[in-house]
Amino acid sequence: MRERKKKPSAPENQRAVRKPETGFTSSDRLVAVGRIIKPRGLKGELNVMSLSDFSGRFGNMRTVYIEFRDGVVAAYEVEYTKISGTAVIVKLKEINDRTAAETFKGAFICITRDDVAPLSDDSFYIFDLEGMDVYDAAGGKIGTVIRIERYPAQDIIVVGMKDCDVMVPAVKEYVLDVDVSGKRMTVRIPEGLPLYPKGKV
Repeated sequence: MRERKKKPSAPENQRAVRKPETGFTSSDRLVAVGRIIKPRGLKGELNVMSLSDFSGRFGNMRTVYIEFRDGVVAAYEVEYTKISGTAVIVKLKEINDRTAAETFKGAFICITRDDVAPLSDDSFYIFDLEGMDVYDAAGGKIGTVIRIERYPAQDIIVVGMKDCDVMVPAVKEYVLDVDVSGKRMTVRIPEGLPLYPKGKV
């Protein structure tokens, strides 16, 4: 997941909170920065696949939220992190053996939105774009951003219109303006761009 100019940037993915810890309000949203693949060794270490482009992310974490496969969320203090090849090794305090670490397999390591890494002015997180109202250059409302799809060449913005859906390339030529605080995006839909039946993209 990579940061790109004038495109949605998605180094970190939003996750839903079902059972927040005390002190964590339901209005807060979590952002997944890693997924726990399996335990490592016998001392409770976790082998984590990073979902973030920011390589220093894990070294700076002190408290994380673990979203387990059943949707339960719990806060843990980080004892230490280290890099092993393409994986990140995370050791949580109080998780001191392989048996305890096994219960974390498949869980997401999350942080709050307040803790996400800052982006440049012309880059955006996917969770900021999803649900935005989409307008044309004349100010007419086209629809709403359903989701962002990632492809090697470019990202695609899936816009839900009244009777159909359209896939708009996330490039300067077609994404004219993004107002994160106003939850509004202005686009130019290329001539001849295919329109798809609702829910078929």
